[in-house]
Amino acid sequence: MSGKNEGASHVSILSTPFGGTKEQVELLEELKTQFTITTDILKKVATELRSKMDDGLKTLDSCVPMLPSWITSHPTGQETGEYLGLELTGSTIRVYLVTFQGRGRVATRQQKYTMTDAMKKSNINSLLDKLAEMVDQFLSFVGKGSPSGQPLALGFVLSFPLNQTAINKASVEKWTKSFAITGYENKNISELLQGALNRKSIPVKVVAVLNGATASLLANGYRSLDTLLSCTISNGTNAAYWEKLNEVTKLGPKAASEKNDDMEMIINTEWGSFGDNNRKVLPLSMYDNRVNRQSDNPGIHTFEKMVSGQYLGEIVRTIIVEFMDRRVLFDGEYTKELNTPYGFDTSYMGRIGMDSSSDLEDTGHVLEDIMGLSPTSLDDRRIVKIICELVSQRAARLSGAAISAIINKRNALDDVATISVEGIIYEHFPNFPRRLTESLRRIYGDGLVDRINIMVTKDGNGIGAAIGAMIAVGGGGQ
Repeated sequence: MSGKNEGASHVSILSTPFGGTKEQVELLEELKTQFTITTDILKKVATELRSKMDDGLKTLDSCVPMLPSWITSHPTGQETGEYLGLELTGSTIRVYLVTFQGRGRVATRQQKYTMTDAMKKSNINSLLDKLAEMVDQFLSFVGKGSPSGQPLALGFVLSFPLNQTAINKASVEKWTKSFAITGYENKNISELLQGALNRKSIPVKVVAVLNGATASLLANGYRSLDTLLSCTISNGTNAAYWEKLNEVTKLGPKAASEKNDDMEMIINTEWGSFGDNNRKVLPLSMYDNRVNRQSDNPGIHTFEKMVSGQYLGEIVRTIIVEFMDRRVLFDGEYTKELNTPYGFDTSYMGRIGMDSSSDLEDTGHVLEDIMGLSPTSLDDRRIVKIICELVSQRAARLSGAAISAIINKRNALDDVATISVEGIIYEHFPNFPRRLTESLRRIYGDGLVDRINIMVTKDGNGIGAAIGAMIAVGGGGQ
């Protein structure tokens, strides 16, 4: 059926006119209905997330955990000195030497290491021994292997949920992103990493543990003092922001002596789990439900599955297979690659989204040379491009709605609000920043949206980890 235009009609999907068969047009319109996020939906999602954030500040069992960082000092941008940052994400490890030069200026040296599958499935002590080896190699690389005087202070940033009771006391709540670490439960990861460094006599002191979103917020705050929040839209998604300490009522008497109207603390929202306890708060499609059911963690990280790189490609693949089942794509042809869960990598969406050629040559390359299909028609390629655009557009709009929930929580548009947004999806998906900004414009209107200043922080995790170390040893902050 694909590739034929008998009885074709004409419809506008997004900004791209599409002429195809009646069945193709009808199915695309049905898909558009499921993936269109109206202004009313944007505002509803923001309101629901704001409510769950309020719950998370009061209780320990909210689906949006709102985890305290115990960082209450804002960087001033005038701090100076050298500190180390160690970053552990889902796929890479980086070690940084960060030199703060004042006036918001930073110089970094770094090395990147690959996270192997064996490391992802190891005992916690074995994993940290590997990290200690990398720190040792890096110190030799930058000529800091045998420093005289005080050991270098290190901030350790992990892109995983942390249960934190002090800036240097934190345990990993759970390992996500296909990690299967053992022996970590209820153990202070700062002490465990320090033990690994001590076993190798490495002159480094672990003084701070941070979540990635917290670190990125600190990094952007060093160069822009009014930074309110930082969010990551990458393989996963998360956000951290500055909250009034007296709003974090779940801390109870423990923080009572520190509470005043002006003091703030960075809160790691872990907003990826928004919707876990009530999926009705999100505009889920049948394809989202299918991806969720067939995932390794059904019912977990509901919001993250709608906006992050880990899942966007799988949503697209699921839609494509449905269209193939209905024989409106590729004449119903199947391939091993398209039948393999997560076989359609999210990066292909970015490549297809950037394809502006008249014959969609790059789209054809992805479908034929990578996904193993026979030569595809132009209509087939257009349909796949539309599917990718709809899924990407929805992710951008939902991300904007989530950001607005934090802006509203802090009444930030009474003044200018600076936010940091980073990650492979935000930075490398075509039109994603524009669509996110457009969703904020729909929520706030032309006047108020101009008070939102969006920045991208490069190497935010490593720089923020070093700022955390600097704050922990009393070297800066206000």
